[in-house]
Amino acid sequence: MSSKWLSLEEALTQALNAASAVSDIEQVSIFDANNRILAQDIVANVDVPPWDNSAMDGYAVNTEALEETGSTKLELQGVITAGMRADTPLQKGKAFKIMTGAPVPDNANAVVMVENTSECDGQIIINKSPLPHENIRKKANDIACGDTLLQKGTRMHAEHLMLLSSQGKDTVEVFRKLRVGVVATGSELASPGSTRADTQIYESNRVGICSILQNENVELIDFGIVEDDEVSLRKLFIDASDRVDVMVSSGGVSVGDADYVKDIIAELGAIDFWKIAVKPGKPFALGKIHNTLFCGLPGNPVSSFVTAKLLVVPIIKKMQGQSEYHAPLSVNATIMAPLKRRAGRRDFQRATMVKNARGEWEVTPFKSQSSGVMTSITAANCLMIVPEDVSELNIGDTVQVMPLHA
Repeated sequence: MSSKWLSLEEALTQALNAASAVSDIEQVSIFDANNRILAQDIVANVDVPPWDNSAMDGYAVNTEALEETGSTKLELQGVITAGMRADTPLQKGKAFKIMTGAPVPDNANAVVMVENTSECDGQIIINKSPLPHENIRKKANDIACGDTLLQKGTRMHAEHLMLLSSQGKDTVEVFRKLRVGVVATGSELASPGSTRADTQIYESNRVGICSILQNENVELIDFGIVEDDEVSLRKLFIDASDRVDVMVSSGGVSVGDADYVKDIIAELGAIDFWKIAVKPGKPFALGKIHNTLFCGLPGNPVSSFVTAKLLVVPIIKKMQGQSEYHAPLSVNATIMAPLKRRAGRRDFQRATMVKNARGEWEVTPFKSQSSGVMTSITAANCLMIVPEDVSELNIGDTVQVMPLHA
C-alpha cells in the first residue's frame, strides 16, 4: 500500500482496475428493465418500418399520372387506415385516401398531404404535385434486420426499452443487480429516530450514500452503525464479505487512535490506497476482502457525499457491467467572487451557478467550505472545481463547475 497522495485520475484508474464486473445473467420483463445493464448485444430481427408507409395523412398517388403544373383531378379508389392494407393496387387516374403509418398501396409512389388537395364533385383535386417518394417512409428506413441495435453493457432507459418493444421483445437478458452494503462507523453516532447520548450526534451519511446509489439501481443492504471497536468491526467486514459485492463504509479511515477500519481491511484482505489529493475527501480508502471490494469514505458528511459521487458511483457502474464510464457533466462558468487558498489538492467547492442575461453561466462559491457543514450541500447546486496548482482566482476568471443535479 502506497502512502503517496494519488490524483483523482490515478485513484479512479486504480479503483476501476480493481473493480470486477458481475457475470450472472437473468431474464426480466422489459417493464422491469429500466436502469438495468444489458447482458448481450441486441440484433434486429424485424424491419422498422416493416413496409413502405405514409408519413402523414393525405392521398396515395402515382406521380406519373399528375400534371407537372396546375391541378389534377383523380377519382377516389378507397381509404387505407392505419392497421389495414389496400386489397388492390392503385389504378391509373385514381388515388387512395391514406392515414399516417398505413401501408402505401402497390403502384403508388408518393403521398400528397391533405393541405395540398381539395374535393369537388366526388373527385380529389391535387393542387400541388408531390415529388416521387415524397412523404413515404421506406421499408427498413429506421431499422433493418441484422442491425445491432443495442450493445452489451448499455444501461437501458425508456428509449432503449421502446426500441426493444418495437422488435416484439417482451423480455431482455440483463446482469444481476449488484449487491452493495453500507455502514457507518463511530461510537459518537446515534441512529436517527433513537435517543442519543449527550456525546453523540445523529448519523447522516448512510442515507446520503444510499440515495446516491439507489439512482444506480443496486440492491442495498444497510448494516447500520458499528461502534469503534475492533472486534465488532472485524465481525462486520467478515460478514459483509460473504454477502455483498461492494462494501461502502463511512468513517474510521483517517489516522485517529480509534480509526480501525483501514487496518482491519488490510488484515483481512488488502488496502490499495487511502489518500487522494482532493478536497474534501482526502482519506478515501480502497481495498478488498476476498471478492468484496471495499470503499472507505471519510466520516465528514460533505467529504462522504463528494467522494461517493466522484469515486463510488464509477466503481458501481463498472461492477454492474456498464460498458462505458462517462465523467460527470461539467461546464465552464465565470467566477463572481475572488478566491484564495493553499494549492496542492483539487478542490470541489460548494457553490451556486446561474445563467446571466447573455445565457452564460456564472458561479459564486460559498465562503464556508468546511467538510462538516451539511447545509453547504443543500444550499449548493454545483461543485466548483479548482485545479491542484491554482491558489488564487479573480472575478471574471473561467472555472469548471459540476452541476449536482444535471
